[in-house]
Amino acid sequence: MLCRIVFEPVNMPASGKTPRRSALGRFWQLGTTSARVAGGLLRQRLQPSQAAMNWQPTADLLRDVLGDMKGPVLKLGQMAAQWESVLPAPVCEALSQLQSQVPALPFAAFQQVLDDAYTGGWRQHFSHIEPEPFAAASLGQVHRAKTREGMAVIIKLQYPGMADICRADLQQLRRLLPLGRLLRAPAPALEQVYQELARAVRAELDYTLELQHLQRFAQHFKAMPGVLVPQPVPALCRPGMLVMQELHGSPLASSGSAPPETRQLLAERLVDWLCAQVFELGLLHVDPHPGNFAWTAAGELIIYDFGAVHTLQAPLLDAYIASYQALQAGDPHRLESAFQQLGARQTASPVPWSFYRELSALLQPQLQQGTAWDFAAAPLHQQLTRIIPEGFAALGSLQPAAETLLVNRALEGHYWNLQRLAVPVRLADRLDTALQG
Repeated sequence: MLCRIVFEPVNMPASGKTPRRSALGRFWQLGTTSARVAGGLLRQRLQPSQAAMNWQPTADLLRDVLGDMKGPVLKLGQMAAQWESVLPAPVCEALSQLQSQVPALPFAAFQQVLDDAYTGGWRQHFSHIEPEPFAAASLGQVHRAKTREGMAVIIKLQYPGMADICRADLQQLRRLLPLGRLLRAPAPALEQVYQELARAVRAELDYTLELQHLQRFAQHFKAMPGVLVPQPVPALCRPGMLVMQELHGSPLASSGSAPPETRQLLAERLVDWLCAQVFELGLLHVDPHPGNFAWTAAGELIIYDFGAVHTLQAPLLDAYIASYQALQAGDPHRLESAFQQLGARQTASPVPWSFYRELSALLQPQLQQGTAWDFAAAPLHQQLTRIIPEGFAALGSLQPAAETLLVNRALEGHYWNLQRLAVPVRLADRLDTALQG
């Protein structure tokens, strides 16, 4: 049966500028932006009459610059938007806009690429491609289209020159790695983190690999109630172009307008889907950006954009399970053993017992069977601020391993997605059931 996806319209900003590709050009753009931000904040501090900092100019500048630059720096900005309790409100709002309102490139920027990709030009394969994109992201944008046979599809198009852009941004990141020594991270660990990030960026650029992920997820979850994955159209896919059939849904960012019972279904299905992919496929979708998810009025969860999928090796998965069970038991000694399994402990340093006790005290009550973790009433990120001093004190002892980078990104991102859905979830019941299975 054909699966149909139709996304709700998103108000796209006016077509953006073609992003700079050279390492020097992007370094200059980031450098001048940093200088403008610092200069603006300094001027405010020097004004005696300034009662409070006005963060709006900084927020507007970051939104415009990151939106035009695209690439990995934009993705980092989108991830930073999650930290609502840490960032100034105007900055958080501006970065949040980049999760659904990235400036799009004009269709003319893709015309030649499309013509070169398809024998006889793209019009031999598509009767129509809407020139206005309905979504844009850090590495590409999405257009609705119809095939010559009348099938409604969407086309994910990678921005021209994105490989050069990612290469340039990774060069800048490598230059910044020594700053990690300020957090007492050893040089070999920093290099491993860089290599893991570079591998992840290269994987997201590989649309052939994403097609394979999409096919595997679509096949595996086609029978899972309430979870929808779009079916790809392999015959029309090309390097830098991914074509799939349409499904109908609204962006997850708009789920606050859904009735509580719909949000309840979405939250439970999100947790069950995460467990199923980990324990059944040994894979993890590691881009929890809310723009990669949609919902229906019936409480169905739609997942797309499978460019970031991580293979979970058994030892790493076992270490995460051990960490969960140690927190569930509230046992600092088991937590020390689990963190060693994760490679997160510098064993030559003192054991951070105080931090373990604080962390266990926060999480143990939420991880008991029969307990509903209320993601609206119990904002963990606010409670965690009180143990930040303990965390910083433990930096010499705790250094997350590179292998955990993407998994932690997924866990953190889905915490925020559950916060967005704002309903109680019996998390431990669902996790323990999946573990027993």
